[in-house]
Order: sequence, then C-alpha cells, then structure tokens
Amino acid sequence: MLYQVFRPFRLLHRYLVDKKYPKGAYIAERYRVIRKLGSGSYGTTYLCVDSIQQKTCTVKQLRRSRQGRKKYFRMFQQEYELLSKLKHPSIPAASSFFHTENGYFFVMDFVSGENLEQHIFETKKQYNEKEALAVTIDIAQVVDHLHTHRIYHGDIRIPNVMLAGGHAYLIDFGLAKQFRSTRNSEEQSRLEQDLFDLGDILLYLLYTTFEKTTKKALPWTEELTLSPACKHALERLLGIKEPFPSVFEAIDSLRKAKEAAD
Repeated sequence: MLYQVFRPFRLLHRYLVDKKYPKGAYIAERYRVIRKLGSGSYGTTYLCVDSIQQKTCTVKQLRRSRQGRKKYFRMFQQEYELLSKLKHPSIPAASSFFHTENGYFFVMDFVSGENLEQHIFETKKQYNEKEALAVTIDIAQVVDHLHTHRIYHGDIRIPNVMLAGGHAYLIDFGLAKQFRSTRNSEEQSRLEQDLFDLGDILLYLLYTTFEKTTKKALPWTEELTLSPACKHALERLLGIKEPFPSVFEAIDSLRKAKEAAD
C-alpha cells in the first residue's frame, strides 16, 4: 500500500531531477546528442557524435535521481570497468569515464544495427528451427566468452541482443557481475540464469512461426513441433531436464541440433 502511495512521488522526482539531453545538445562540451537510445533502471543512453574524434559513439549517463545511492553508482562503475577490459568483437568496448555537473557518464562503442526485439516486431521476421538455433548459438558464444572470465550477464533478453552485420552483439551489462574467489552458490545461480535466458530467447524465436489454432493455452512442448535434438537442448537450457554444466556444453548440444535440422 505504501509503495502505491509513494510511487507517483518517486516518478515525479525522477522526472524533475533526471536531466534529459535533447537532440543537438552537448554532453561535456564534446559529445553532440543525435538521439536518446533508451533508459534503464539507473542509466540513460544516447547516440552521440564525438566532436574530437569525429565518430559516433554511445554515451551512458547515471541518472541523477540514482546518484545519491551507492548501490547504483557501484553498478554503473562496475559496468564501465567490465566493458573497458572485455575484448570481444560482439561486445561494445567502453573507452572513458567522466563526471560533470550533470552527473557521471561513460563512453562506449556504438553498435549500428537493431535489437532482436525490434527486428522481430518491426520486420515480422519468422525464424524456423535452424535459424533460431543459429542465432542462439551466436549469442551463446558471446556468453561463453564472458563465462571464461567468470562474468555473468544476468539480463540476456531480446532487447539486449543487437543484430548487425549478420552477427549478434550483447549489450547492457548493468546487472553483470564478475567472480574472483572460489565458485559459490551465487555464481552457480548466475550461471543457471544465463543458461535459462538463452533458452528463453531460443523459445521466443521458435514461437515466431507458431500460429495459434485454439483458444486453449498449452505448454510449448505441445504447441511447438520441434526435432528431438532441439527439444532436448531447450529443456536443458530451461532447467526442465538436467541443466548444462556450462555454456560450452550447451553450444555443443545446440550445434548438434542445428546439424540435425539441416
């Protein structure tokens, strides 16, 4: 009840405090805003032109309404630190972290493409089983790279997958975490979450070709007609059957399913 009472005030506070940069405005007198790309729980991203290097980039701002809480600053700083040291062609690299009177920012590479959600809904793209497996494998290979560094994304969703140049890119590392000590239950839980999210994306892609013929809601195992290999891999990703011990093993199973679909 208290949440319902105070929520409108929190939203008003965010609206009044969070500075939004319009098109043409400059961030730190260097990055000219082309357009806003999106907002998350603690950050807002802008497509900008770096007036010094004369190239497009993404600038992410820690929302001013979140700066008073150490939790969000740590998450924001951690995201920058992870992106600045990860070297992978399908992960945007971060290049600089700075502070102005309007808050904290960091700069990262701009991925020129469309996210998977936009691609499906705006182009009405349908993925057959082989295509769905191919995209999932592409994403899983990026996740496998993260896991080799004991980094777990924690938010692998279709809006956070970019398609560009025929490849999948993984963005938004705001919930990502790196582990350095002995593996514990939290790390295992994050591994299973990333695996589940990959399964959820695969299931979403497979449903793009589904045409409902009855009003009755049925489980996907009854609604979708899948090959045994694809169904088995999907059930393990979603934890219905014994989960994969790693993304590497999941990729092997997905590849076998894709070969069977050829």
